Amino acid sequence: MKMEQPQLLVRLEDKMRRVARHWAVVDDKLPPEYPLLLLSGVVREGFDELLASLPGLRDRVGATEVNLKIVRGNYERLKRELHGWVGWFNGCLRQWHGSGLACMVRRLPGLGRSFRHWWKAALHVSTVWELAEKNPPDASWCWPIEYPRGGTLPDFAKLGRAFDTAYRSINKAEVDLKVARGNLQVAQQQATALLMAYGHGVRARLGQSGELVRSIPKLWPKHGSKVKPGRKRVSP
Repeated sequence: MKMEQPQLLVRLEDKMRRVARHWAVVDDKLPPEYPLLLLSGVVREGFDELLASLPGLRDRVGATEVNLKIVRGNYERLKRELHGWVGWFNGCLRQWHGSGLACMVRRLPGLGRSFRHWWKAALHVSTVWELAEKNPPDASWCWPIEYPRGGTLPDFAKLGRAFDTAYRSINKAEVDLKVARGNLQVAQQQATALLMAYGHGVRARLGQSGELVRSIPKLWPKHGSKVKPGRKRVSP
């Protein structure tokens, strides 16, 4: 069975450390001015730097994953706040009988609806509320209005801006995560390509036999299992 590059990702850094130790011994046997080179002229120092970079790249992926969860949580929290404000404002509109504003009630979006739906709902509330501020309805018993938990039109506008910022933060966090994963993937691909080339590179410099050639680290997983003599393999 042909071995594939992804198989080297299992315990990648451990395999790289074993190769790095072997590579150091190989370089000791070669002239200092002609060390072992792999692929596009990668020397052992470059391989060691690549190995050292992997933990940081992996940590970066983890940090950006956490950040994405945080900004998504903040966005959902603000959406729930908007849900309360928009629902309350619709209730105010329904009470303004005889006013042209009463017909401005719009359906309250569900919490699972997209940013576009909620942004349109928030914009509608802001527009109608501003209109009511300029031309108060004939309902002195319920005017001026104020959100039950405390809040006026400027507070709602502030919430709308925070909601928009939270949505944009999600987009940025998603891009950051893609970049972090991409950087890690590129480094892993470089590492596995070097691991695949290592045995060929050593044999090209030292020949097909010898102690160092025989001690090249085994990097590929074993396939199949041994069957004891006298016992037949049972097909699944």
